This record gives sequence, C-alpha cells and structure tokens, in this order.
Amino acid sequence: MPEALLIEASQSLGMQQDTSDPRFTAWENVFGTEAYRSLKEARSLFLSLPVPERLSAFDEMMSIYRSDTGFSWIGHQAAKRIVELADDPDAARCAFASSLHPALLLAMNGTSVRFEDINHDVCNLARMMAVVLEVHLQVVPADPFARIDEETNDAEIIMAPFGYKIPSTSDLPKKTLEILGDDGRSRRLSSEAVALADAQVSTSKLVIVSVADGAMFRGVGVEPIAREALVESGRLRAILAVPGGMIFQNTGVASDILILSSEWDTKLKVRFVDLSAPRFAGKTVRGRPEIKSDTSWLKAIVAPVLESSASAMDVPISDIRAKDYILSLDRYLVPPAVADLECFLSERDTLPLHEAVELIRPLSLGQGDDGDFKIREASPADIGERGYLPLPKKEISIERAQLRKARNQRLMPGDVLLSVKGTVGSVALVPEEASVDGESHFWTAGQSFMILRPKQGRISGIALLEYFSNPSVKTALRSLAAGAAIQTISIKDLKEFRVPVPSTEEEDEIEAAFRDRQARLAEVRTILKGIEQARDASWPHRELQGAQA
Repeated sequence: MPEALLIEASQSLGMQQDTSDPRFTAWENVFGTEAYRSLKEARSLFLSLPVPERLSAFDEMMSIYRSDTGFSWIGHQAAKRIVELADDPDAARCAFASSLHPALLLAMNGTSVRFEDINHDVCNLARMMAVVLEVHLQVVPADPFARIDEETNDAEIIMAPFGYKIPSTSDLPKKTLEILGDDGRSRRLSSEAVALADAQVSTSKLVIVSVADGAMFRGVGVEPIAREALVESGRLRAILAVPGGMIFQNTGVASDILILSSEWDTKLKVRFVDLSAPRFAGKTVRGRPEIKSDTSWLKAIVAPVLESSASAMDVPISDIRAKDYILSLDRYLVPPAVADLECFLSERDTLPLHEAVELIRPLSLGQGDDGDFKIREASPADIGERGYLPLPKKEISIERAQLRKARNQRLMPGDVLLSVKGTVGSVALVPEEASVDGESHFWTAGQSFMILRPKQGRISGIALLEYFSNPSVKTALRSLAAGAAIQTISIKDLKEFRVPVPSTEEEDEIEAAFRDRQARLAEVRTILKGIEQARDASWPHRELQGAQA
C-alpha cells in the first residue's frame, strides 16, 4: 500500500500525523501485527533510496494502485512534459490533486510551489510526499476555483477532475462568473466550464489547464460561452490533444491541455498539436498510448510548423470564429485520408448529403414484450461482410400506439443504413428481400443508425454504400464524431457531409462491380461450405456427429 508506506516513512522522519486521515487508521490496524514487519522493511528500503529514486519508486507503485480518496496520480513521463511546458518558473501554483506530481517535480527543481486542493486527505498526502522527498511544498486546503490568494505566479497548472459538478457558485469569484455569462440565476456548472473561465481569471504569466475533450466541442450549457471568451481574450496560445490513457491512466477519456499567456493579442494564431501522432506516442502491451521518452511537448508548441506536418497546425482566430469557437483538433488538423478525400471531391460534382438523400432518424420504440405486432430492429452488429443488411436478429413486440412511429422508420429496399453513434461509419444496404408489407415483421433500424433514402435521379443506394464503405470516407466521418464516452455525429454535420454524384456511366460501372463482387463472395461461401462438409465427413468428426447432435 503506497499510502501506508508514506505514513510509515513520513512518521519516521518526524512528521506529526493527522489522526483524522482514514489512511492513518489503516496504518494503525497494521501496527503491531506480523504485516507491520514487512512495512518497516519496505520503509527502510524506501528511505535508503536517493530522493529522486524515491519519487520514481512511488510513481511505479501508484501506476498499479487506485486510491480510495479520489486521488488521481499521473505518471512520470506525463508529469515531466507538463513541468517542461511550465518553462522553469521561479514561483508556481498547482491546483487539484492531479497536479501533485508536477508540483513535486517543480519543487525538486527549486521552484517555490503552492499546491491547492479542497480534499483534506489529498492535502495530507501532499504533505507526506513533500516530507519523504525532502522538499518544501506549500499545501493549502482550499477550493482552487475560489482563488483565495490572488498572488501572481510565473506559471500555474490547473488539473480539475473531469465531469465534476460544481455544487454552488457562491464561492466562485465574480470575474469567473462574468466570463460564464452570469445572469444572477443559480445554476450547476461543470468543472470543465469553470476551469476554462478560471484560467482566464488567473494573473499568472503562463497557465496550463487540462480539461476533458468534450469541453472543446459541446454546445450545451455555458461551455460555448467559456470557449468564445477564451478565444476572444487573445490569451490562448496552444491546445494539445491528448488521447485517453496517456496522462490519466485510470480513464479512457480523451483530454486537452490548453496553454494561456498573460499577454493579450487577438491577432495571434492558436497552435493545435496531436499528441496521439506517432512522433509523440507509442502503444504499450495494455493498448494505452505511451509517451515516447525522446519527445518534447514544449518544442511542439514553440518550434515552427512544417507544411508537411501531420501532427501540428497554426490556426488563425478568424478560422476558429468561423467554426463557432469549437476547439476540437479534428476540426482543423486534417488527417491524410481526409485530405485525399477532399482532393477526390474537388474534381467531381458533389451535393451535401441532405440534398442527395432523405435523412430519416430512427426513434426509440421502447422495450415492449406483449405487443400484438412484431418487427425486426437492425443494429450495427447485424452488418456482415457482404455489404447487405441480413435479417435483423432483434425482434421486438409493439403496441398499436407504437406502430405509427415504427412505420415512419420502416426500411425499404435500396435504403442505406449509416451508423452515426458508437461504431461510427458502419454501413449496409437494405436488400430487395427485406420485408416491407403488412403491419408485422417489417424491418426498422435502431437509434445508432441514420437511414439514408436516395432521392430519385441523384445517387443510387449501391453507389452510396460503396462511397461510405471507403476507408478514407470512414475516416472523414469519424473526424466529425464527438463525445467523451460514446462518439456521435451531429445531424448538422451529417447533413452537410459532401457526396459525389456519379454519371450514368459511372453508376452502371459501380453496380456491375458490386454485383460481380457479390457473385464471387457467393462462390467463396460455396467453397468454404464444401470444405466444412468434407471435414465433417472425415475422422473423427464423422464418428462424433451423433454425439454433437
């Protein structure tokens, strides 16, 4: 237990323990038992290490341990890059539990550090860490957003917990509330929205703030107001898009690091950097993006961007305004596959999707079990290798009252189903044999799909299927998806997604190629079936047929 070891080590170094800390009670329960001998041996080994190695040992322990106190420890490589972004400050303020590791690194480098967190146990842990690392760390148990100390620092690191709802706005400074469009009403605010406003209130020369990626594009609540104020303040210098797991190892939520300067200049460009790019990240055996040891995040935001760069881009404020102050990386840094698609479309006649097809958004039909009418509801899991939608596996019963809603999203032969939620980009064509008659047993689609019904004379269902099944098109679609947990494409973005309009000759060619591919797949399935039958006719499968039955 890393926390029990900290109590044992800090107490042996003369620190007076806080007996109200639940970790102290856990330590007391071990004291005097057989397990305490192992804890003493661990403490001796730990304190025999040089100070830098003590921090490395603690970091290694915390990478496989999750605290019950709400404490979120970030790894050494991430903490090191964040400290580098702070650019060797003389004085720094570090806010919230996740900033503790960078705070300790700064203190070990000689920086005067003030660490703030509202959680009493987190503050006690910070004090113990400072003692065992033999560094001075000013620990203040207070809500960092309240800004009880207005002292100006060279740098500030704000790492508020993601998705935390601020219970009351009464402690927030007036300046913070004004940025969020305070109208005197009582409202619940998210930690991300307040963090964006709080960073602007800071008087520090450099501010580093971490937020969940959803705060960069969500259009509800006060987050759009906070983003607009941030951009128009002229203080935003860079945004580093961080893949899930790279900094916060106990969550898969993607995040962003924003860099603000105390200098105001509305003419400057904003540097966007993709930290998931191969030059910055590698994969571990656990599948989590790992920071490459020879990379520099500071250089990524100060060095000139090469025209050929696929991981960084300088974006004018005017472009951000044109995109309604959305600060998601994928709105500005175009993947190579998307660039290829843009080149393809630039040489062809195109239409926005809503002009080429009728867009039908399926609604929930409920979970009825005793209805008089049975229908089949398709899901992305139904889609197979042929491109056609097979008979949907899910059968639901609905009442007469739900039947009208179900009819409005009845699938017709030639419709194309496009997944716009979750597994974004899955696509299938509704076949001719789809059931369409009667009030029962017809096919419909689940809410993960959008139904694309081709308009006469624009583009056929087969051409739509071929277009949306292309990897470059899938990449372009997924670049529009947003969502911290479940990726979703907005109706607005989907309507404006461009599709090419093939000529009559091209339509004939597309359909012939598709039919030929279906025939060849049928031949392959016949061969595979013959192989399986030959296997079943040989030993020991032949003799065991009865047992299997």
